[in-house]
Formats: sequence, structure tokens, C-alpha cells
Amino acid sequence: MSSRALLFVSLASLSCAVSANNLTRDINNHDKDFSHSLFIPYGFYNENTGTAAALVYANTGYFQPQATSLLNIFAGTNDTYSAFGAFNDFQLKPFDRIFVDAQFMASDWGEIDSFQNGNPDFLNEEAGTIDSDEDNFITANGRDNFLRVKFKYILPIGHAKNNAIHEFRTQNGLLVEGYEAGGDEFNPLTSGRTSIAIQPFYRKQNFEDDFNNDYDNTTSGVKVELEYDNTDWYVNPTYGSKTTLTYARDWGASNESSTWTSVQLDYSKYIDLGITDNSRQRVLALNFWTSDVPTWNSYHKEGNERVYHRAPLFEGSTLGGIDRQRGFSTNRFHNRSAINYSAEYRYTPASDPFKDIPLINQLHIPYWQVVGFAEIGSVADNWSISDLHHTMKTTVGAGIRLSVSGLVIRADMAASEEGGEMQMFFNHTF
Repeated sequence: MSSRALLFVSLASLSCAVSANNLTRDINNHDKDFSHSLFIPYGFYNENTGTAAALVYANTGYFQPQATSLLNIFAGTNDTYSAFGAFNDFQLKPFDRIFVDAQFMASDWGEIDSFQNGNPDFLNEEAGTIDSDEDNFITANGRDNFLRVKFKYILPIGHAKNNAIHEFRTQNGLLVEGYEAGGDEFNPLTSGRTSIAIQPFYRKQNFEDDFNNDYDNTTSGVKVELEYDNTDWYVNPTYGSKTTLTYARDWGASNESSTWTSVQLDYSKYIDLGITDNSRQRVLALNFWTSDVPTWNSYHKEGNERVYHRAPLFEGSTLGGIDRQRGFSTNRFHNRSAINYSAEYRYTPASDPFKDIPLINQLHIPYWQVVGFAEIGSVADNWSISDLHHTMKTTVGAGIRLSVSGLVIRADMAASEEGGEMQMFFNHTF
């Protein structure tokens, strides 16, 4: 893993916290108690943390059949530690259609590279722009803490008309025909599941770089999300589509200088390519994502200095890292607006190479996938079709996906004009 990438263990935990509001049960399992836990100690090494010891605990069905909880902690020899916790899909009874997710992280980073202004070798260049130098970053250390709570309402339409919790049935890890939750037609009234979510959030980053400059990013506000999931199965779609529109606003409650607004649209399409003698599933997955920060050029003055109302890197129009432009470092490109196109070919072999491997066969991997992918995207200082398509960055790569305890674990090797990255994460990219 590159020294410029955020740590896999911390980010992987974030991806675990995907709200699904569904039950997934194997068709051969007739046990009525479907709760289970996963407890894994592990270790890793990279330049950010040094040698690190870690522990992850995950539980499904302990409080409610569909509810999940997770705790991931690690400590490294490079004065780095992180603790992440999540509790998801808790049904807020007696309001059967309202679900609550909660997530927190407390971390202290011994060293991290960030593509923002402050490097004295690039005083006349804006860091992170599409034409910026790949060495225009600062190396810093400090803390990164956040807390967010999401309240999701499942609309009584489509496949959720009669029940907010959809029960899926699988066999050897793949969805059984007849238990789909969407994909019949593109109509929220008759197909798929539609939800509205409100998410209060708080995040504080405080770093000091090698040049004794302080970087304090504190943001708090509310996100409003409208999602139409019209896939057959949200975990590993074979066909259908998913559309998400997100509006985020920070009014400056925690930091008067941090007021900003962002809007993002995310659309994915899944095309079933059928099965063969050697494959159990073949899918062409396509994704379009775009983002804009309409407050980018607005500002207020503190003395004689202009303070612009721009979202921090982790909330705004950013490319590079685990999900978009995987061949570049985390948050490599950022500006007012961004656009990205992705395509993945997901091939699920019929063979099982893990059944005869000691220790690994204890994980009970019901299926695995080989994936090839390509991406093209850009950032610009305004949302313009011509500007966002003028200079574009490209990533190509391949990866492996494993189904472990109901989660899709992925490892992607991606290449770009700036070298390559290995991205490890949970769940599909889109």
C-alpha cells in the first residue's frame, strides 16, 4: 500500500457500515437463530503506521435480526492508532420504517500525506488541481475524529410496499431466483426500494506538517440523501440500477469559517451477461458520479483575508483513493466540481480454490470474483461539461473479490500515469 493512501483498516471499517435494512439467509440454513459474530486479530505494515497490530469484531443479529455492529482498532509502531465503531440498521420501533446508523472514529496519525497547499516548493501552484504536480503535497501528523448518525426512512412503495425489511435467500453465496428486491423495471412505485435519509455529522482534523504549519479542519452539519436501489440484491448485484442524490450543508455551527454546501449524484447500472460452464455469474457494472460545491466562490472576510466557503477534502469534489480513480493516491485531485466514469467486469468462477487451503477454508468463502476495471475522470473550478472533460485522468486495473461472512472483501491493483496503488476495502466499489 502506498504511503500516500489512507490506511486500509480504518477505511475498510467505514465501508462495513453500509445500511441495508435487509436480512440475508442461506436457503440451506433452517436454524431460526441467525445471529453470528466474527472476531479476527491481524497485523500489517506500511510506511504510515510501521508495524501494526489490529483487531476487528463484527456482529450480526444480536440486537435485532437485521442489525449489525462493528469495532476495529489498531496501533502502529509509528505512533499511530485508530478506533472505529459502528452500529447499523437498528429499527426504531414502533416506527417500523425508520432505521438508525451510528459511526465514530478516534485516531492519531504519526504520518500522512495530504494534497493541499503548504509545500514551499510549490508556492505558485494550487495543490490538488487536475494539472498539479504529483509531489505537491504536505506530510503531516495529528488527529482525525468524527461522529455521524443517520436516520433512514424506507418509503412504502415498490418492493418495500408491504415490509421495510426485505428477506433475501442465497445458495452458495449467490441470490436465489424469486427473492430479488428490484430490477424489474425503472419505476420506484413498482420496483426496488426507495429511501430518504437525514444524517447529522461532525468531523475534526488537526494536523501539523513538517514545516510547522497547522491545519485545522472542523466541520459539522447535515446530509440529506435520496436513494433509489433498484438492484436485485444490494450486496452483489446481477442486474438493475442504483441512484443516489446527496445534499450536504455545514452552517458553521462548529466553525464559522467552515460554511459550505455540496451536491452529489451517483448512478450505477448492472448488466447480466449470463453464466457459462466455467462461471456462476458474469456482470458488467457501470457507474457515473459527479459532485459540485456551489458555495466554492463565496466568501467572508476575517480582517483583510478572504475565507472561502469550501468543503474539506474528505467531503467535497475529490478523486483518488479506494472508490474513484484507484490508480492515484487518496484525495489526489480536488476542486469545486468533479466527474468520474467507471466500468467493471465481474466474473464469478464456478471453481473453488479455497476449500483445500488450511485456515482460509475456515472462512467459508461461498464465492469469489475476478474483476477488471477502467476509470476516467476529472476535476474543475466550475461545473461545466467542457471543462470537466478537457483534461481527464485514467485508471486501469484488476482485482479479486471474496465473500466472507456476508461481506465482499476486495483487493484492487490499479495503474495510472503517476504509478500504481493497491486498494483494499470492503464491499464493491459501486
